[in-house]
Amino acid sequence: MSLSASLSGWGTHLADIYQRRCDVYNRGMSGYNTDWYIKYLESEQGRYDVFDSMTANGVADGVSDVKLCIIFFGANDASCSKLNPRHHVPVPTFKSNLRTLVSMCQDSFGEKVRIIFVTPPPVHHESRLKFQVERYGDQATGDLERNLELSSQYSIAVEDVANELKCPCLNVWKSMQDAAPGEGEKWSKYLSDGLHLSSEGNMFVGESVKTLIDEFYPEISVQGCPYTGYTGSSGSKGGYALGSEKGVGPWHDEIDHSEADKAFEPKKVPRS
Repeated sequence: MSLSASLSGWGTHLADIYQRRCDVYNRGMSGYNTDWYIKYLESEQGRYDVFDSMTANGVADGVSDVKLCIIFFGANDASCSKLNPRHHVPVPTFKSNLRTLVSMCQDSFGEKVRIIFVTPPPVHHESRLKFQVERYGDQATGDLERNLELSSQYSIAVEDVANELKCPCLNVWKSMQDAAPGEGEKWSKYLSDGLHLSSEGNMFVGESVKTLIDEFYPEISVQGCPYTGYTGSSGSKGGYALGSEKGVGPWHDEIDHSEADKAFEPKKVPRS
């Protein structure tokens, strides 16, 4: 749902920020854990879908056109081993899988490809139980196969791997609860059913990812117009690795109508 327009998907939020500079692709798979996703990547279809289709120009000198990979897993892996063995992945295996995902990204997009990890979000028990009753009625068990304690363990696991590999990490589990503390667990507003992101949760993740990019990868950061704050106008600025300060292609205010051809003369575009 990262590119869901109706839920203000966090991927859609990033696509808006990066318009005219980068395309944002969602290659997540609904309901997948890390075990299944790696098996998909090892298949011919998965390899083409996730790697080959985004490396049409090949990888030259270890550099590709892919600027950043965001690895966001854990909500399914963190299922209770007894209540939901189908999705459960033990923490040690989960951590190993995260390392494998990074290695596969580096093999395909170059060793210097930028990586950001995102932890699973917290689980809001009351909302999750309410959703269970609404969906299953009298058959609702009242037992939670996903809970706050388990998601915490997998959040810590993501941070551990990120620190080990020296990659930035967005700890959504912690930051969401910190952003809306107090009685009533107000952070539940970030989750539509106690587990999946709501519109507010998607906006929260999108803005948080942008902040992380600004801090750790300023060369692919985008700053909005100083007058409007908008990132899709000629007043916005982008890092050098996005093609130029203005992005790829001239903005309207860079074109002299009396000699428009000059604005479209070939320019060397950085690929780092």
